[in-house]
Amino acid sequence: MTGADPHMQLSSYLKEVLQMTDHMGSHIYKKHCVPLWQMLSSLKSETMLHLKRDPFVGISKEYKRPLQEEHKTLLTSFFTKSSADAFLLEMHEFLVLVLKNPKATDTFKPYWGLKDTVVSYMERKDLDVPPEVDEFFPEEILLAQYTDTWKFSVHVRQERNQR
Repeated sequence: MTGADPHMQLSSYLKEVLQMTDHMGSHIYKKHCVPLWQMLSSLKSETMLHLKRDPFVGISKEYKRPLQEEHKTLLTSFFTKSSADAFLLEMHEFLVLVLKNPKATDTFKPYWGLKDTVVSYMERKDLDVPPEVDEFFPEEILLAQYTDTWKFSVHVRQERNQR
């Protein structure tokens, strides 16, 4: 069983419960933890959506404008050409870490393009932007439609995965 005491130090947990050597534990870096956090955080938000709860309570209403039908069509087309799972994780991270700030609208204007903003965020993190994002993600979608874009994208991805 991998449960153990939730307050146990990570290094002790790795050694005593998972029976990994000290040498293994000393090679765990932030670069290993961030993707795990991204995935778990995104799954939490997806679960909240499934339970009909708003995962983005602290986000300004300026980023919660609805997508237009033409945008939904463009996003659906994008996801038929690409899985873009990594991009969705980066979108979610930006949403919960950056746009959740009460003063986010002072820096990240709702009329800015979503794609350009997230791509710039990824580049500042020194991440490679998937070529299909550059090529196919709709330029017309604005930060004002951020939460709806993420929710709709998750819905499209889930439908695609169920086929």
